[in-house]
Amino acid sequence: MSYADQYNMIAAKKRLKDYDILAFACKRAGKSRDEGRAYYSTGVLYDNLGKYRQAVDQYKKFLQVCKAIGDVHGEALAYNCIGVDYMKMGESDPTYYKDAIEFHSKHKEVADVAGKFLAHINLGIIYNSQGDYEKSSINHQFALRYAIQMSSVAGQSVAIGNLGKVGGNQVYAQMNQDKLQMFVERYLELSSELKYRKGESGAFMQLGELMTQKGDYDSSVGHFYRAMQIADQMEDTETREVAKVNFGMANASKKWDEHVKDILKNVEKDVGTVNKIEDEEEIVEKADEEDDEK
Repeated sequence: MSYADQYNMIAAKKRLKDYDILAFACKRAGKSRDEGRAYYSTGVLYDNLGKYRQAVDQYKKFLQVCKAIGDVHGEALAYNCIGVDYMKMGESDPTYYKDAIEFHSKHKEVADVAGKFLAHINLGIIYNSQGDYEKSSINHQFALRYAIQMSSVAGQSVAIGNLGKVGGNQVYAQMNQDKLQMFVERYLELSSELKYRKGESGAFMQLGELMTQKGDYDSSVGHFYRAMQIADQMEDTETREVAKVNFGMANASKKWDEHVKDILKNVEKDVGTVNKIEDEEEIVEKADEEDDEK
């Protein structure tokens, strides 16, 4: 641990002690709002130290105070903070995701539009990690609605970007492809407006995968090429290599598709020629039979 980290740790521990004294003093003096702020500040400090369980305990005390004094805004903030910490704990122990869902659901019930947007984003992320792609998609679509309601370009970009990530490759079984394409194209447009290059390359990758699923190899080749170009400009080696592989596969599929079509055309042409010859022979035979009868 560096000297700076040691210093910050010592300073954080001192502040934790100060907030504990402050909360106790405010409680005795009947200053509930200040007591609640002390609990909230203590929770933030524990978060910064990576001690999420202790942070949750402080946020729950903050929540109790907010409920008691009718502070709905503070109540919503507490629900969000508790839900986020349970999400972080859920990364190492998935059983905590149940608690995270509970508190984020309570958050969306009492929050304003911006808070509802955030709650649905968090719920969408949790459900996606649990493999419940339908609920994940539904929550991200709600988040998109609230982002549109707020006229938030950045919010729309986040919601659409998350929609495109739902379920990875399995998303195609969960959402209508045309609908997903519409979301991704909108995400590309927003990423371009925000000059978010990584979002642009990701959108082109998703569009390439969608077009490949549809068998439109001409379009998929173009999308993968654009993703490769942007990744190259950003020096994003990982994305560039994935785009390069997908570009090669799409291009090979395109050429094979064209080759098969050419073969089928030639077969149809040959069959047509054979049928024509057979028809001509049949006409000659009929003519000969007619001559014999005469």
